[in-house]
Amino acid sequence: MDLNGTKTVAHRGDIKMRQIYVADVGDGLCIAIHTIFGKTIQIDCGSHDGSNVALNGFDRIYRLLFSPDVFCLSHFHADHYNGLLQASTLKDHPRLQIKEVYYPKIPEFSERQEFLEALFAMNLRLFGDETGVMAYDFLRTIEGINGVRFHHRPLSKDDIIDINGSSFRVLWPPEEILGKTLARIRRALKDFRKALEDDQEMRRLYEHVKKEGFFKEYLTEGGRREPKEYELMRREKRRQLPDIVVRANKSLRCAANDLSLALSEDNRLLFLGDANSHEIRQIIEDLTLKGRKRFYVFITPHHGTHWHSRLRKISCIYSVSSTGKRLISNVNPGYKSISTISLCTHANGDLVLPSFFRGWWGFL
Repeated sequence: MDLNGTKTVAHRGDIKMRQIYVADVGDGLCIAIHTIFGKTIQIDCGSHDGSNVALNGFDRIYRLLFSPDVFCLSHFHADHYNGLLQASTLKDHPRLQIKEVYYPKIPEFSERQEFLEALFAMNLRLFGDETGVMAYDFLRTIEGINGVRFHHRPLSKDDIIDINGSSFRVLWPPEEILGKTLARIRRALKDFRKALEDDQEMRRLYEHVKKEGFFKEYLTEGGRREPKEYELMRREKRRQLPDIVVRANKSLRCAANDLSLALSEDNRLLFLGDANSHEIRQIIEDLTLKGRKRFYVFITPHHGTHWHSRLRKISCIYSVSSTGKRLISNVNPGYKSISTISLCTHANGDLVLPSFFRGWWGFL
């Protein structure tokens, strides 16, 4: 049965070839990669349209493929994993069997601890009331919905993830950041400090995050975690955010996009997360220098709304934008020019991209 509930030739028990699934979660991201060796890799499980939308998209994939073996978080925005947060509030949701968890490593710079504290505090300010859990603690959320031990590891440029013979190379973020990326982070922290001065609730949550110290987990080289049950944290319904908090959130989101996980699997898959223009340029320059110019599937950055002219140096069979009604009008038309088939979840619904097969090598 496919993601829309219609019958297909291959059922979940006899899928052998590699396929890529992109759930329609509106302005969000929920992707599963089913490898030729039978492993399932999940990338993100979130939606700006709400945690229920994200969880429903994940469950449609789950019914087809069972639990993912590997979960990759593209970056530290709760709307990229709020589907998992929602699952942790449901007693009857199936326990997952995730064995490996990856997320972007925060590069070296003097304010990186403060930056993580600010990100988690802002996530808690924005999403804590929606899910009823501590949204800043991503690893704890995995523990609460998983039924087995899992290893976790932060990733940076040139790291390799080998998943039972399928190798993914990390393209971003780098080990150390400088220039425009660092300047954007510092501007975001400046806006966040102003929000702390003017907003009592923001200050309270920030002090709570600092006291709990969960951010330290993201500065380590990873480790092993056990499945656990956690008491949920209930909060009052969120009132309208003050302008100073809205501004700080916008700045932090933009800075976090600069550190979004980007990766590729040979010529089969190119995934750029929520990379901004400056990072897209650097990633594409690195790829073209290595002769990587053609790809089977390209998941466009930031729902197809981020673009850089350097992207015209590459081409693909499928370009896919995971986009809802809020961002559909902002999808860059350049993606049509570099792809044979350009798809968007808002227009095309849940996507099941066909298996990569040898015939495509004539193109690649």
